[in-house]
Amino acid sequence: MNAQREPDRLINAFLMEGQTELADQVYDAVRADIEHRRQRVVIGPWRMPDMNKLAPIGLGAAAVVVALVVGTQLLPLGGGLGSAPSPTPSPTPMASVAPSAPPSVAPSIAPPSPTSRASLPEGPYILSDPDPSEEPGGLLTTVTIPGPGWYGDPGNGTIVNAEDADPPAGAGMIGPWVQPLYVFGDPCAWSTTTPEAPAATVDELMVALGTQALRDASAPVDITLDGHAGKAITLHVPDDADFSTCDRDFFGSWTIGPTAEPERYHQGPGQIDEVWAVDLDGKLVVIDWTYYEGTSQSVVDELRAIIQSMTFE
Repeated sequence: MNAQREPDRLINAFLMEGQTELADQVYDAVRADIEHRRQRVVIGPWRMPDMNKLAPIGLGAAAVVVALVVGTQLLPLGGGLGSAPSPTPSPTPMASVAPSAPPSVAPSIAPPSPTSRASLPEGPYILSDPDPSEEPGGLLTTVTIPGPGWYGDPGNGTIVNAEDADPPAGAGMIGPWVQPLYVFGDPCAWSTTTPEAPAATVDELMVALGTQALRDASAPVDITLDGHAGKAITLHVPDDADFSTCDRDFFGSWTIGPTAEPERYHQGPGQIDEVWAVDLDGKLVVIDWTYYEGTSQSVVDELRAIIQSMTFE
């Protein structure tokens, strides 16, 4: 019974065959290499268990899972004899929500509407009459209408010829502004080119408008309005300007607040603006009158006469 079986003896003889001890030189070399080789350190949040300790646990767990799977396949569904299987509830579909359209942004000054304008009689006309309680120091501004064909909103600071200032032959004026103005660096990309500080004097306004992009500005010239000295500059909207590529479709010259939309925006490509600015007792007063290459010279001359008739109180 204690005799070793023949196969075991043969295997043991095979494994034990050969040299059983290392030579001294080899032993010393191996030992030196083991003692001096740098070991790689792994730092982790926890120590993973040895694989040989997990093997029996994993095999046992696998057996339990197999038994459960087989058992569930043999048992009837629903928990009762002969009962129909309960239908698997289908996931409730998510209600699709259509993206809401961005709110439309109304311009700070509504475009001229022919039906809202009245024909102006010849003679004196109150161009603007601001409420002193709302705008301290506001001006009562009057002009003289030289003949028929002019329309406006009484007291609102606007006058137009043929009921609009649109291309190709419209003409009109708007103003006065009686405050510092934020002149955009680029009238098409106005939302990102608003200066930190406004133009508060006639000279500052002329410099800001003279360097504004896309405007082909003229050199400023001296003017006098109601006895007050000032300067005027002529600006152009490019003939090929595409307002739909501009910020919110506005091609704007200036605004009255650092974060406001354009207070003066333009009506179409090719529009010509003559901006007049005067110093009225230390206040900047600005008037903008506009026309096109297609506007008749008689209309331009009448509009210039209206501006030159302006008086301030």
